[in-house]
Amino acid sequence: MWFPKLLPIVLLALFSGPIFSASPEDSVTALARAVSQLPADSSVVELPEGLYTIGSTWVISKPHVVIRGAGPGKTILMRAPYFEGVLVRMDAEGSTLSKLTLDGNGTRTVLSLNRRGIIADTLEVKNFTHIGVAVPASDCRITGSLITGFGTATAPSMGIWHDAGKGPTDSTITIDHSTIKNNGMCGIYCTGGTVTITNNQITGNHIITNVGGGQIDIGNAFTTNTVAIIRGNTISDGGSIKAGGIEAGGGKFTVTDNTIRNHGSGGIGLGHNIIGATVTGNTISNCGRNLNDHNKPQNRSGIYVGYGASNIEIAGNRCFDDQPTKTQTYGIILVSPPRRSDPRFAPKAMEHVVIKDNDLRSNIHPEGLLDESGARDRIIVRNLPSQANR
Repeated sequence: MWFPKLLPIVLLALFSGPIFSASPEDSVTALARAVSQLPADSSVVELPEGLYTIGSTWVISKPHVVIRGAGPGKTILMRAPYFEGVLVRMDAEGSTLSKLTLDGNGTRTVLSLNRRGIIADTLEVKNFTHIGVAVPASDCRITGSLITGFGTATAPSMGIWHDAGKGPTDSTITIDHSTIKNNGMCGIYCTGGTVTITNNQITGNHIITNVGGGQIDIGNAFTTNTVAIIRGNTISDGGSIKAGGIEAGGGKFTVTDNTIRNHGSGGIGLGHNIIGATVTGNTISNCGRNLNDHNKPQNRSGIYVGYGASNIEIAGNRCFDDQPTKTQTYGIILVSPPRRSDPRFAPKAMEHVVIKDNDLRSNIHPEGLLDESGARDRIIVRNLPSQANR
């Protein structure tokens, strides 16, 4: 929507006393007043540099408003110690929050995007125990932001969370050009609708060891309603021995041109209810460090495809291990239906599988590919080394 004369309003006059030091008082009343008193010819609220105490949830309910700080580390919104709620709740369509630090100071959830078309731009979100940015709404975007957990398994946080539900949905979310790191669980968890994750830096997530999981965890394995594009990301240094790079299930996935390195589990895991996956142009290395993995075959490869997946193309990827002592078993593993199947999933073989033009040299097993799938309609050609094509 176009707005004439986008004139900013500055908050300096709305605060009594200095705003450059923390105060036990709650700044939310003045912040909310600044938004509610915007003149008709303005949609921008400029927050000057300073430290603002958040002692109650700041609910932004004016649509198409821009809340803009002086930059991360300059304009800081910090939770008051006595307050346990969400710092900022965006309850208006088409609004934007940008150029701020949101310091949860130990709260569970920092920011919630609750209406369609909200943008979180150039934010620093930190010090939370559960969710950095919760996105229950559709058509939202998180861009150019830094989202950092506590870096401990005792805070099983997720950097970005989005769940559109189990039924058919047209929900969308875009996450791009951001850094998400040091969360106890996933860096990014998204399920349902269309998910676009591009050009991010993902590192040090999934610190807990009681269960495995990906730094990026996409889709609900009990449905097929997720369509995801995961492109151009660097996903490195999983936070624990059980961390993987990307884990996907329950829908259609395009995973291309990512760099995935140094994980205890697999680099890319394609799980239950995959009805289509294109995995191309990725560079995956030094995975499989969890030597005690009890899966048969072990989930210690560059790309691991679970039983029952269909319409799979894996092409043009480079999967290798250049550690002095290698841990990545194969470049690609295609698994068979289990002897004892999970009753929640049909124990069917893979079908419609193409494995071509991959460089699978320099893993523990020199042939590079382990295929136990018994897949119907299977093409395996032009991979390196030549043994991978048998």
